This record gives sequence, C-alpha cells and structure tokens, in this order.
Amino acid sequence: MKLSGPQGEFELNVIDYEYSDSAQFLKRNWLIVSMVTSKGDQHSTRTLTLLSTWELEMLRDWMQSVVDKADPAPRLTFIEPTLSFSNFSDNKEHYLFRIGLTNEAKPTWHQDSRPYWLPVTPNRDELILAIRDLASQLDKFPVRE
Repeated sequence: MKLSGPQGEFELNVIDYEYSDSAQFLKRNWLIVSMVTSKGDQHSTRTLTLLSTWELEMLRDWMQSVVDKADPAPRLTFIEPTLSFSNFSDNKEHYLFRIGLTNEAKPTWHQDSRPYWLPVTPNRDELILAIRDLASQLDKFPVRE
C-alpha cells in the first residue's frame, strides 16, 4: 500500500506472519511489515511486527469508508501504538491523512523523541489502489483462526 503527497510518501507491505504456527490466536495473526517513509531526499525503511491480520482489515475498511464518505472515525489506532492514521479529508475528492509514527517506527532521520507525523494527500485513484493493495495483501496473509 502506498500513499503519497507533496510532503512525502508512506508505503506499507506485509512480509510474513511473525510465527509460522502458534497455539495462541493472537500470536498466529501478528504480521511482519515493511514500512518505507520518504520525505524529500530522505528515505527510511523499517521492518517491524506491529500489525495483526485483523488490524490490516480494519485499515482497509477504514480507508474504504473514507472513499465512501461513510463518516469514518477521525483516527485509527492499533494495539501497538507505534502506527496510527488520522483523517483530515474534506469529504469531497480531497484526501488528507496524517500518519503517526512513534518509537521504533519513526523514520531514521527523525531523531526527536516526539512522534513523527507524515501528511499524505493521495488522490481518489491512488487511495482506491492502496485499498486494493491492502485487500491483496490480506488475501496472501488472511486472519488465521
């Protein structure tokens, strides 16, 4: 999934499940993800376990609700608070998200102890493509019962 704008880009890709198999439901569904954050000529790649399969579903559905103008929650957070998404879209055709990155998810160039907030302004086509990409990644890494 890729979201961009004039101030930077954010890309999130699932690499694998954290555990090949586990007796515990929660452990079976943790995902290893790669996050690429770009701002100007600065690029940072982080590989972390910070999302579960059902949280990836939540992200896909939340983004779809923005496209559908279905009054989504203004902020989406996860169990691991290192990643969050805030919606500042105008409910027309202009999309504005702020992606919050803290702790080990912060870009390597952000040395401040405070969270890093990356604004992205995808157009409708890019947002729909990002949603489809999330759906494709979920097909490869579905919720394991």
